[in-house]
Amino acid sequence: MLNLLKITTPAFLDLLPPAVADQIIAASVLMKYSNGQLIHTRGSLKPGLSIVHKGAAHVGVNGIDGTFVMVAALGPGECFGEFTLFTELPRTHDISSIGESHIYQLSQYKFDILYQRESSISKALLKTTLMRTHILLEMLDAIRRLPILERTAKVLLSMLYTLGGSNVLRGRQDELAYTLGVTRVSLGKALKELSRLGLIEIGYAKIAIPDHAQLSDWVELNCGT
Repeated sequence: MLNLLKITTPAFLDLLPPAVADQIIAASVLMKYSNGQLIHTRGSLKPGLSIVHKGAAHVGVNGIDGTFVMVAALGPGECFGEFTLFTELPRTHDISSIGESHIYQLSQYKFDILYQRESSISKALLKTTLMRTHILLEMLDAIRRLPILERTAKVLLSMLYTLGGSNVLRGRQDELAYTLGVTRVSLGKALKELSRLGLIEIGYAKIAIPDHAQLSDWVELNCGT
């Protein structure tokens, strides 16, 4: 089974030569967002690359009934919107700020200039995208195959991958419940058990993982192949 803790692929900016990363930053506009503020809306046709500089961003889908299904949480150095640069498809997710966030926004025009000039951008985007897809497939496997306790632990561990080393996942428990496909009550019981085992710490609108290695070892032992 994949040990998620052993995935050490850096964020998009960290995969680039420093000079190229500096060029991307110089060509971007730094935007500031308050907690919960929308960064991009599902269905938007405006292309561009967004890169988290400070804070984090929630990626998910807002349902017509007011529910929010989380897909990922992205921390410093992570990028999103890359598929809008190569396709004519609208954005598939709503993306909002977690806390106060600073996001570099790079237009398609400026991206294209850098992309044609610097081959390292293509390689970094490909590696970032494929690794993120792999993590999402692991999450889907957990949601479809595992009991609620193990499912919850594995998805929490998966979400840490793109948070830039943070040990805190921020968001409401009802949002996580929709993501896992379980009731709020069932999720609460699973979180309490994980807390009893010393694997997580439950706070207001947040879940802390004090020891990534301990949670990773538990997932590897209990979630099978």
